Amino acid sequence: MRRQRPMPNEPARAALVRGVCAGLVAGVPQVVLTQLEAWLLPTTARHSADIGPRFVQRLDNALDTDLEREHHWLIAGVFHFAYAAWWGACYALLQRWRPAQPHVGGPLLAALIYLLAFSPWGAATQTRTEQPVERRPARETLLHWTAALSFSLCLAYLYDRLHTDQATYVQRLSVRVEGVSR
Repeated sequence: MRRQRPMPNEPARAALVRGVCAGLVAGVPQVVLTQLEAWLLPTTARHSADIGPRFVQRLDNALDTDLEREHHWLIAGVFHFAYAAWWGACYALLQRWRPAQPHVGGPLLAALIYLLAFSPWGAATQTRTEQPVERRPARETLLHWTAALSFSLCLAYLYDRLHTDQATYVQRLSVRVEGVSR
């Protein structure tokens, strides 16, 4: 299936909404796959896949607040989906600027997410939510890549599917309108 170019008259807002929706949906399989991987890897502690709650706990400690464990999970859940929506919007803007096939755009986005989150310069490493890269076990790096890549691929393919469905709908509608106007 050939990738369709952005529709010429399509407003950026429609692309952003599609990106946000795809990001929100892509956030679910990303969590499921990462949790499943942590459960299946024999030497990985299950909590190692709980990056969001650990991040909130680090902030909790840094701000000297006393949140309950449940609050860490609630805030981490809100952060997770806001983060997913934001990356969906970013992907939509990148697709409008330089359209790419999902199998190309997804891994490129994963590399960017990994760089900004888990690399030596990434937010999770800089806030000490994650160990420095040179001391981090390979299984944890694998979990990080699974999170970034599964999210990005799901996002890219969902975005493409939503775009293709909309383009098909517009084409069918224009054919019907042409048929009626004759």
